Amino acid sequence: MRRRLVIVGAGPIGIEAALLGLERGDDVTVLERDTVGASLREWGPTRFFSPFAMNVSPRARAALGDERPADDELLTGPEMVDRVLLPLANGPLAGRVKTGHRVVKIGRDRLLRRDRAGHPMRGERAFRILCEGPEGEAVFQADVVLDASGVALPNYLGNGGVPAVGERGASDDFITTLGALHRRLPELAGRRVLVVGHGHSAANAMNALADFAETHPDIRVVWATRSLHKRPCVEVASDPLPERQRITARANALANQPPEWLTVERRAHVEAVHEEGAAIEVTLSGERTAKYDVVVALVGYRPDTSLLSELAVELSPVTEGSAGIQRALANVTDCLSVPTIGASDLASGESGFHLVGYKSYGRMPTFLLKDGLQQLSSIFDAMDGAR
Repeated sequence: MRRRLVIVGAGPIGIEAALLGLERGDDVTVLERDTVGASLREWGPTRFFSPFAMNVSPRARAALGDERPADDELLTGPEMVDRVLLPLANGPLAGRVKTGHRVVKIGRDRLLRRDRAGHPMRGERAFRILCEGPEGEAVFQADVVLDASGVALPNYLGNGGVPAVGERGASDDFITTLGALHRRLPELAGRRVLVVGHGHSAANAMNALADFAETHPDIRVVWATRSLHKRPCVEVASDPLPERQRITARANALANQPPEWLTVERRAHVEAVHEEGAAIEVTLSGERTAKYDVVVALVGYRPDTSLLSELAVELSPVTEGSAGIQRALANVTDCLSVPTIGASDLASGESGFHLVGYKSYGRMPTFLLKDGLQQLSSIFDAMDGAR
């Protein structure tokens, strides 16, 4: 009997999981709430730090054929969708990827979360997946579910991750993705812009704003960072990823010696946000208050775990991703030094269910697509060995 495999999310790891499932003889269905690769489209012209060859499996390369990108090419997010994910979804996976299907909840047939948790009998029950699709609600059943839905909920700006006073009412107006920033760049001439964050997204944003300021020197940017360092973005010594080195080094150079259009606020935590007409008044720690026209909030993302509330899944209290992966990688700081994850680290506590890809890492910033590909191989090998 063919194994019924449902994959949540049609991003890079979801598509790769579907290809591997087909290769192993599974009956594969991919449920995607938006369009194929929708989150990557929100990167705009931002490029991967890692080259194409690191980001796809041999089976994907073979399926793409001679039209695939060059091994050393650094694709943008939208290019990854148009040149890789869509050809795979419309080719070998044709008819299996259901877009516009939002997974609401995943559970076990006739079992609640607390029923027979950890007992082998629980694994004998099929998964029930409630989905909202173009034609209304529907239930899908599966023997195995892989959640590759990614990490897309923006974190709050406020001190300690708690919403700042007034933030919940104002945050709909914030820019929270690099794609949105690039779309709105033309309107930022002569405007007051606040950028919050000092990770790689913020570094990319500062690079984009620096390019814009070359032709629009009247823009005024305040970069608020929790770090006290002159160079707030983490740089890797002898970085083997030249694009990552270029982006972070340039952002840090801007912070270290700000040009006329830039002011850097260090040890800055957002305490309050108040909308005054078209302006947004923001108070940083130390009673630093100013008004802005645009707020760019790039302080990280967290996974949506609401669809898992009826599964006995062990989530990390630190990352909200896989508890086993968090324990295995607790002391890893660079994405290129991630060790191989064993089958026990990938176990979720719910037989037949796995968090895969970026969602398995939760809030950890060390995920690379090559790690997700290795996860999939380990998971499928373990499942096939248990048959």
